[in-house]
Amino acid sequence: MACNTVIAGVSYSCDDLALGGLTKIYIGDKANLVSNSLVAVAGNVVTITPATADLLADGDVFELEFNIKDGFSAFTDVKTIADGSVSAVPTITVEIPKMSGTHRDVLEELANPNAEIVAFIETAAGTHHLVGFDYGLFVSTVDGASGAARGDKNRYQLTLTGEQSSLAYDITDAEWADVA
Repeated sequence: MACNTVIAGVSYSCDDLALGGLTKIYIGDKANLVSNSLVAVAGNVVTITPATADLLADGDVFELEFNIKDGFSAFTDVKTIADGSVSAVPTITVEIPKMSGTHRDVLEELANPNAEIVAFIETAAGTHHLVGFDYGLFVSTVDGASGAARGDKNRYQLTLTGEQSSLAYDITDAEWADVA
């Protein structure tokens, strides 16, 4: 069976591993990133221009730490075309271990209905995406569970959702280096 194929001008290789899950998430305030010209999108090209070192070091984004070992993390980006209208709905879901007071406080602050959040994500397959740049993401659910049995997890589950006009933007490796 041939390993390298080309479909509609896009090459696929045996080296393209379709690993699932996320490895990094950086969260930022959309208004701050746009008004300070730290992130821009022209066409489909993302440009990241940190003030000094990178967005994380400058304090413009923070890393959302989550369980990448045995938890779950996912990014979906669903585009729907119906009756002449177009909608893309990105969703990021992560598990944050242990229902601690510190985790609760951060999640409570994120779950502001007026916040417009932008997420910079790295997938387990090594791809990088800018999510929610057009109209922002919001926290759609924070779900805490203590577990019923000793083998169950004590965790929070966080879901970020948005409604955009296009799929999430790809970030090149060079631009990703300016995130963190």
